[in-house]
Amino acid sequence: MPDQSGPRGLLTLVCLTCGNEKFYDQSVPSTVTCERCGGTVFRNFATPTEPDEASIAQLEDQARSISYGDASPDTAPGDVRDLDTR
Repeated sequence: MPDQSGPRGLLTLVCLTCGNEKFYDQSVPSTVTCERCGGTVFRNFATPTEPDEASIAQLEDQARSISYGDASPDTAPGDVRDLDTR
């Protein structure tokens, strides 16, 4: 029977003001304040620690080759030239 408490993992909060990171593996307080700058707005990133079908599919979709010389996926040479705004 699946665990009804939800997926297990690590939650990372990144302060939008200074980039300071806070990590939680149990529960997140209702209000969080950055120790570095006093900011209260964070972006959250969930990282599952137990594999399930959804997390495996997400990781496969986001995976990119990092070998030297590999082309970027779904990028044509014309797309790169379009970024040049001279």
